[in-house]
Amino acid sequence: MIFNFRFIFFFLCSIFIQLAASAQVIKGLVQDAKTHEPLPFANVFLNNTTKGTVTDTKGEFLLRSIGEPGSYELVVSFVGYDSYKVKINISEKEIMSASIGLVPSKQELTNVDVKASRDKVWEKQLKRFEKVFLGDDKLADSCKILNPWVIDFVQEKSGKMLAYAQEPIQIENKALGYSLFFYLKYFWMDRTGYFIVGNVRFVEKQSVDEKEFMNWQINRKISYLKSRQHLFKAIIDQRIQGEGFRIYSDNNPSATTTIRSAMFKDNLGKVVFPYDTTAIVAPGKDNTYKINLKGKVEVHYQNQRALVRTYRDISYPVSWIRLNNNSVVVNKDGYELNPTDVIVSGDMSSDRVSRMLPLDYKPTNVSTLKDESGEFLSQFQEKIYVHTDKPYYYPGEPLWLKGYINYNTPSLRDSLSSTVYVELINPQKEMVLSKTLEIDHGLFNNDLILPDVLPAGTYYLRAYTTFSRNFGDANLFLKPIPVLGPNDKADPNQMLSPLVEDSLLRITLDKQKYKPREKVTLTLQLLAEDGLPISANLSMSITDNQVVPIVEPVSLVKDFPFSEKDKHKNLVASYPVEYGFSFTGRFLNDKGKPEIAILNGIQFNPQNLVFTQSDEKGIFSISGLHFYDTAIFALKADKAKDAPYGKIELVERNAAAMDFKIVDLKVDLLPIKSPKRMVTEYEVPRGTRLLNEVEIKASRINVDATDYRIKRPYGKPDYVLKGKDINTGYGNLLFSLQGKFPGLNVRQANNEGQLSRWVVYLQRGLSILNPAEVLITVNNAIMTGTPESILSAINPNTVESIELKSGVNVLYGGLGGNGILAIYTKTDVSDEQVIKAPNFQQIKVPGYSPARRFRYPDYDDPETDKAQPDFRSTIYWNPNVINDPKTGLATVSFYTADLAGSYRVVVQGITQQGEPVMSEYFFEVDR
Repeated sequence: MIFNFRFIFFFLCSIFIQLAASAQVIKGLVQDAKTHEPLPFANVFLNNTTKGTVTDTKGEFLLRSIGEPGSYELVVSFVGYDSYKVKINISEKEIMSASIGLVPSKQELTNVDVKASRDKVWEKQLKRFEKVFLGDDKLADSCKILNPWVIDFVQEKSGKMLAYAQEPIQIENKALGYSLFFYLKYFWMDRTGYFIVGNVRFVEKQSVDEKEFMNWQINRKISYLKSRQHLFKAIIDQRIQGEGFRIYSDNNPSATTTIRSAMFKDNLGKVVFPYDTTAIVAPGKDNTYKINLKGKVEVHYQNQRALVRTYRDISYPVSWIRLNNNSVVVNKDGYELNPTDVIVSGDMSSDRVSRMLPLDYKPTNVSTLKDESGEFLSQFQEKIYVHTDKPYYYPGEPLWLKGYINYNTPSLRDSLSSTVYVELINPQKEMVLSKTLEIDHGLFNNDLILPDVLPAGTYYLRAYTTFSRNFGDANLFLKPIPVLGPNDKADPNQMLSPLVEDSLLRITLDKQKYKPREKVTLTLQLLAEDGLPISANLSMSITDNQVVPIVEPVSLVKDFPFSEKDKHKNLVASYPVEYGFSFTGRFLNDKGKPEIAILNGIQFNPQNLVFTQSDEKGIFSISGLHFYDTAIFALKADKAKDAPYGKIELVERNAAAMDFKIVDLKVDLLPIKSPKRMVTEYEVPRGTRLLNEVEIKASRINVDATDYRIKRPYGKPDYVLKGKDINTGYGNLLFSLQGKFPGLNVRQANNEGQLSRWVVYLQRGLSILNPAEVLITVNNAIMTGTPESILSAINPNTVESIELKSGVNVLYGGLGGNGILAIYTKTDVSDEQVIKAPNFQQIKVPGYSPARRFRYPDYDDPETDKAQPDFRSTIYWNPNVINDPKTGLATVSFYTADLAGSYRVVVQGITQQGEPVMSEYFFEVDR
């Protein structure tokens, strides 16, 4: 029987690409090189990493938060077109622009005589290919090629077998938890060896099983240990012996004999000599290193037992490495940037595709499944303490909070959890409120507005990371929070133990007594015992002691440090470290039944490629996300053709178990039954709302800045920026505003002793180090939070116009004194217009909760509404007080309220060395 088959021959495609020198953000356009038609849903990714995206319907793409600086390969792929890759250098701040034109793959047909037994021959060739390509060990047994039909084989008369793939080879690696797309360029194998060349895109799988993820971590660690990457990382860190390696030269020209013995001790000093590693590393550009190894090098790894012994007298694995040109270039994690220059044999040659790890894999992220002593997991332990503005609350009040995270290994502060969950739990152990917050340098802050109808009782504030659950849900941070009834009044004379004070943290005021509504200037100074200043990140709460008389049952000084009670044994590491926001979903087929399916699509705001797989229960997860408020995800199942297949829905987050002891924290009440607390406009402003992001792809409405007919509450703007003039390639409005308005500064502030942050302000000759920032409004609504957090959450595509009012505006009082940046969004777009493809389904996913700004009156401002009653119980709250590292000083100002009496100041925080500090102070307000 004769069949006619097509053989496809690839020719070099034409690429037109303009790249900046380096970038942390890559944006660009992919199009047909001849017709200039855009290529939607083309794959754009960094070779051998988990960083990738796809082009939109206009052929445009945006690749953000690429990773650490260094050298990478940008790969562009589209079905029917030749793939292309180009080397790029990634820096921290710069932006790269690319215009890429792809040429269709040319095809040539030929007749091929095929016998009926061809399928059996192909299947036999496939088995040989898989054994070499995937590997031949337990990890390889968990690997599966999902689309083997894209692979063709050619058997040469010399015995060499060649393999080609017309499309990316899709590989599911169940052992390591990755899905791989391998773009095979060249493969051959014979009896003497093999050769594999290609590009690969990694997609990290998400697990809903409590132990599966940690099994992946263990297998990744197994794959990493004794690998080439592990060896090269040990070399550049000068920890060769510390990591268990020994390096020898086996071709020393002074050797007197070449006869090998089965005993290593007999070869040492005769044909094998210790290699001098004192000067084999030279630093390069962009966090790269050049490793020089001359000739053939023998590598021993002494921390593992070999299955097959190379020498009779040693039980550990042995490998040989030869470098083309006697050198290899690696990044700071030991990953080779020119892997074809590395030739290995021996034990390392068994590391095939089943053991491949992405370029951005971090070996420090590895945990062990079972840890009987608890010593291993304790290195990664995170301990949380939360400072609240008050010890008890009334319904309807805001609960302001600042979180501090202590790390058993302080150097891992920026390498562990990025997400924390804060919950308010009622006396029946039911969740009342919950927020997902982003951790920044081990800190977080936000607020919870208590429901107006909350019954009185002892509630519980709980905070934890997913990884901290490995130490038991009963050991999470928990703080009793009494909630009083509307008619209850706490007895200010009840006796409770005082706070633990730190004599090194001094609090002074410009006066000892104040009148109601009078300005107070408070100064903090933190000095060491030798009198030298100490820098710290502090939170400050000032309350009316007559309204808030009780003292917290926990304190930072007592509960922040690690102690004996934090040591645990017989741990099972079931919960992974979250390096971003995560969510879980469920996939049901057209019959409403759970089904295993590959799901892929696009995340909008910011745009990113999404790839995951549901299990037999239909559950899937997506992690590593970073967005605020709400983002839209467009997903489709692999079986979806011209219409959606099945149903995709969100699943409620798996919160920690309510495994804690009930503590009824009693508050002594006075026998007065009349309303004692009224929440003011300053505490919970009426009408304030947060903007939800909406990604739109509709025609823009052009606003003529010269034809001012729209009434604005702040009057006529000084400058107007139309939507069509906004650079939408950055993905958020913060970066798009730079240089767009005269006098408006959008820059990154890196003040000494302060965390790095973006500031948006008008330059009027005021402080450059701590400028007063503009007020942000969206559709005339005042937005809470910093300009950085607000503008970062807004997609430029949703904006119709932006207006700047640089003069002082009386309508917003002191809030508008530093200028107003008014944003107006498009209103004629529906969610269905986000993506036109009919086989996609959309889901809306809530992300991180942005922080709200604490508001208080400014009675020196003539525009302040002085007729409004001021019965604030929290006079002042500031979660980010950072003192001057040169003097140890920090100064804040605020105004007293209407009620006279004693005011209490509580300051808590941690120094740059991670030590907790706390102090308490009282002052009087007298009529």
